[in-house]
Amino acid sequence: MTEESKQFRTQITDAVQLHGHLGPFLVIGVRIGRVAKQILNSENQGKGELYASVEVPLHTPFSCILDGVQSTTHCTIGNQRLRVEKSRRNITARFEITESDKALAVFVNPEIVKEVTDKISKGATNETLAEAIASMPRDKLLKFSITENHSPEKR
Repeated sequence: MTEESKQFRTQITDAVQLHGHLGPFLVIGVRIGRVAKQILNSENQGKGELYASVEVPLHTPFSCILDGVQSTTHCTIGNQRLRVEKSRRNITARFEITESDKALAVFVNPEIVKEVTDKISKGATNETLAEAIASMPRDKLLKFSITENHSPEKR
């Protein structure tokens, strides 16, 4: 197992401790947070604070994504670095780092979301679906774009 894989598994374990159980949408949140940290930290080299805004349907299982993002990025409601917006269907997360001119938008593939919810309704276990999401190629699950951060100063 590579160091990257070990780190990913540890992040999933940490998210489960926060959330209470393993599930596919929790793992989607972890993967979103990992992408944000990898891309923005490499661009910004660790300067400034990370902020997140997540648009998600505000009911389970979709809202479980929020705990994965919180656990991975440490952007939380409590530290006021996470904003949550209600979405009817699509799942999108936007990230920015203070003192940076880059921002990141991450989009979850709606076909994968539909596939997972269909499998849940047919009785697939959370653990099986979580593993499928964990091992899925990133580009199949997530799309992202780097944009200009129009508010690079501290919030």
